Amino acid sequence: MGEAFVLVSPSHIWLHLANPDSLMNMYRRGKDFPRWTEITKMLDVFGGPTIATSSGEQWRTQRKMVNACLNEQCNMVVWSEASMLGEEMARYWATKRVITSVGEDTRTVSLHVLTKACFGQSFAFEGHDERSTASPAASFRFSLLTIMENALLILALGPSFFMNPWLPLPRSWRRLGEACAKFKGHMTYLYNQKLHALTGGSTERDSTLMASLVRASQKVEDRDYLTADEIYGTLFVVSFAGHDTTAHALTYAIFYLAANPSVQDWLSEELRRVLGDRSRDQWDYHADFPRLKRCLAILYETLRLKTPVAEVKWTGRDTQSLQVGEKTLQIPPGTLIVPSYLYVQKHAQYWGPDTLKWKPGRWIGNSSARYTSQSPIAKSCDEEAELNQVIGDGDEETLLSPPSRGNFLGWSEGARDCPGKRFSHVEWAATIAALFRDWKVQPRLQEHETLAEAHARIMDFIEKQTDYGGLLLQLMHPERLPLVWSPRT
Repeated sequence: MGEAFVLVSPSHIWLHLANPDSLMNMYRRGKDFPRWTEITKMLDVFGGPTIATSSGEQWRTQRKMVNACLNEQCNMVVWSEASMLGEEMARYWATKRVITSVGEDTRTVSLHVLTKACFGQSFAFEGHDERSTASPAASFRFSLLTIMENALLILALGPSFFMNPWLPLPRSWRRLGEACAKFKGHMTYLYNQKLHALTGGSTERDSTLMASLVRASQKVEDRDYLTADEIYGTLFVVSFAGHDTTAHALTYAIFYLAANPSVQDWLSEELRRVLGDRSRDQWDYHADFPRLKRCLAILYETLRLKTPVAEVKWTGRDTQSLQVGEKTLQIPPGTLIVPSYLYVQKHAQYWGPDTLKWKPGRWIGNSSARYTSQSPIAKSCDEEAELNQVIGDGDEETLLSPPSRGNFLGWSEGARDCPGKRFSHVEWAATIAALFRDWKVQPRLQEHETLAEAHARIMDFIEKQTDYGGLLLQLMHPERLPLVWSPRT
């Protein structure tokens, strides 16, 4: 349909852009093409405005605060928690004859990382069939879990709807209202706890996002601060944005790896080289994380093919001009603009003839003379030979950039790109390292099925079962394809 096409509905005009240079031009002109916050205002259900729903000077204050709080101290917490939970999930899977709960269990890991990083609440991993409400802090964890699992309903109707005692709601919705009330109560309690500790001078070492936001808000003058409601809203938005996106990407990656044992071996080689036989509690964030480039290559390649959420820009109240190829478009006021991820992240013009294949090796280059490519467009060759080409002294490897700016939008671009990018990198690398240093995953073979046929069946399943479940692109019904988890020998 070309590099720009328009869809017209009764309510809006949608311009879909598939030109990387035009997309970068749009992202750089943030004032001309602001984020369409009407679609994100629903996120203010627990307080706000937030970094996702504000604009102008208010947004700049929000962004400044969040950037300052998502710091290296926070990342160290994420590294430790994600590696611990990944190891616990791997051991849980190893006790099962087959695993069918990958989608549910990765959501649990993602949720628990967020509860530790945001609120300072640490929970051991529990498999989908082992959830218990008897633990001392279970009410907080299960209230947040219930909210995340029913986020669409809450965003559509608001927490107050479910907490209204006069409405004849079904029992499941009544429980959702109780979860909303408990979650808001927990946030209020933790906020007051951090604020009280701050006045006593004892929170400087507390690197949770809650404590950092409270501390940052108390240090500024005039109007450069966040209110309690804005902090509650920001914590919910960070939890919402980082929960399912990470979990869905992890689910995709585990199924992709199950279908590609050579990539598992390639990944394991890096993990063994970097981490050796050290126990998980001896892994060092500062020393080990920067060396896990293949872990991040798997993340980038998974997001290239399966970007979970689309961003929407718009022209506001003014007509805007935008160069697309050799033409200059005059875009009317109120036009919504959506990047065409399918085109810019998958077109052979940018990514080579194997663009639709999941090949993390395309993101790895080598600073030595043996491998000098500066683009993730890998040479057309046998996959295993290509992986061998980038194996050598792993510390000479580098994570390559996309072919050009605008060809990869995994964390958006411009001033309003994702502030949690580093957070997600650290969480991903720690979880993948814990899962695949000592373990491997493969499909459960059907009767008379060869391993090669099973690998092809997984890839076919991924494509046929990819769809939007609510707001996010995800692998639907992963429980329908059982996997086998076993020690790596």
